Amino acid sequence: MTKIVDLKGDSRIMGPTNPNRSVAGITKIARHHSGTATGDVWSFQNHWRNLGWGTGGYHEIILRDGSVQLIYRDNVTTNGVGGHNTNTYHICLVGNGSFTSEQEKAFDERARAAMQRFNLKPADVLGHNEFSGHKSNSCPGTNMAAVRSRLGASGGSTQTPAPTPTYTVEPWNKRQVVSTDVLNVRAAQNTNSRVIKQIKRGQTFNATRITRNGESVNGFTTWFEVDGEGWVSGALVTEVSNNNTVAAAPPANVWHSRSGTVTVTATSGINLRGASNGDTTTPTNLGILAKLGRGQQVKYDRVLVQRNGHAFVRQPRSGGFGWLAIGPTKDGRVTEYWVSGITV
Repeated sequence: MTKIVDLKGDSRIMGPTNPNRSVAGITKIARHHSGTATGDVWSFQNHWRNLGWGTGGYHEIILRDGSVQLIYRDNVTTNGVGGHNTNTYHICLVGNGSFTSEQEKAFDERARAAMQRFNLKPADVLGHNEFSGHKSNSCPGTNMAAVRSRLGASGGSTQTPAPTPTYTVEPWNKRQVVSTDVLNVRAAQNTNSRVIKQIKRGQTFNATRITRNGESVNGFTTWFEVDGEGWVSGALVTEVSNNNTVAAAPPANVWHSRSGTVTVTATSGINLRGASNGDTTTPTNLGILAKLGRGQQVKYDRVLVQRNGHAFVRQPRSGGFGWLAIGPTKDGRVTEYWVSGITV
């Protein structure tokens, strides 16, 4: 399994953390090499700053040992190929025309994952010098026809592609109302599939079919088909009582005016997110300030409970607030606590 170091939202990464393009508009994946024998995002940033860039060059960097640094979110435009960045996702391998077997294995894995997210084919994976206007560039320093052959179904891949999930679909005919701010309608019953459209809080739709074994979202494996086209997670919608009236339901978010100290009990730790200037109902959209380990404490002055999502405590910080998830929620109730010192 490829080691992934997720740096998306890390305050040390140069450039924007907010979306500035539509993921639906991504049509190409670019392969690059660094042109150096060694390096990582921290050393490359010095070069990018010297070029006067405001954002780095790559969404992902594959190091010599095959581990991967995730740098930017899909919906952030980077500076990999001049004139083609708005619609391109960039992956760089550290090296100068020579790459390790671990790197090639990781690239195949990461390229396939991106192809699935953006609904692309091997033909859509190009080397830097295959883009118009860049023919004289030596990057990516490899035979891209051979790379695309590996990524194709008949290409003798370096690893076996993950099997496509088989979802059980049943007829359904009940109206649902969206209970989150913005909800992605996807091509399949998982969060890696292509986004077809978006619907907003309060909108209703007819759930024409149901899948009960889709990807788990906040503990829900139920997914609903939206008016015959595309799928949404059942964790983010509420059934309407009849075809005309929305059923009374707990509010999407509940605030509690409480203060105190919580202690992290989750073995794997919890991400502290922020900072926000004021209150927010979507703390998971904020960057990661730190990973708090078991036993670390956070002082809080307010509590947010999402209806189907998570509960958070708000940490006062200099110039803003940090947010710590304390456990998942279902129908407005905390189903499991990742901290001690509080009960909502």
